[in-house]
Amino acid sequence: MFVEEMDPEVIELVKALNLFPGIKTIESCCGHGKDTFNIWFVADDLKRLPQVLWYISGCHNGGIYGWAVEVTTDCGMNPAKFRLGSSSKGKQAYSEARRIAKFIRGRVD
Repeated sequence: MFVEEMDPEVIELVKALNLFPGIKTIESCCGHGKDTFNIWFVADDLKRLPQVLWYISGCHNGGIYGWAVEVTTDCGMNPAKFRLGSSSKGKQAYSEARRIAKFIRGRVD
């Protein structure tokens, strides 16, 4: 992981996601206050994906709603990757990401 090349706002959540065996983050963007917060990852073991989904669900993580995971591919139909994204932007998204990361670290670490 090249922390020096990452938006500072995504680092905590990227590190937390990488705690899950079989989950590897590959790209991220904080949205820079204009767009939504996004982290792309691959899953070597799809059995871990429900665990990631559980932690980002507002009914489990203390009421942080509006975050979702979507499956994507590219124009070359390369293997599927996942995008964890917020519906919020800017300071609200950054705060939510920190809270989700703390929630994950407190249970997975």
